[in-house]
Amino acid sequence: MQRQSDKTGDTETMTEYITNPLQRAVTAAIGFLTTEELLCEGHTVNLKDLRDSIGFRLVIEEKKLCMSHVRSLASSIMKHGAVILPIIIERKNNEYVVKDGFHRLAAVELVKKQNPDVNVSVRVKLYNSKKV
Repeated sequence: MQRQSDKTGDTETMTEYITNPLQRAVTAAIGFLTTEELLCEGHTVNLKDLRDSIGFRLVIEEKKLCMSHVRSLASSIMKHGAVILPIIIERKNNEYVVKDGFHRLAAVELVKKQNPDVNVSVRVKLYNSKKV
């Protein structure tokens, strides 16, 4: 599946970045949109699916976090089984950088550390700087 690149005008194959081999094979064979392509089209996607799709290109910068807020969010995540607000990321060149949701991501990691068997739903939305 080919997609026109935003910056350079080059064509790139988005399936080459999918880290999950089964997902890569199915996406290439059937021609379904990848999670990355859905994200670029404005859809909200699941964080796990996005990580499977883009792998190391998801950049989470180090931020100073309020641990009491992280623990409070972790408690809410355990109660609801999901992160309610999406994580906002921005595409920069060939990477995706988290813009908003650092405490939510830390809370998810805390929940998974304390309860490895718990499956937490986390949605991700692409930041659109063109919207006002």
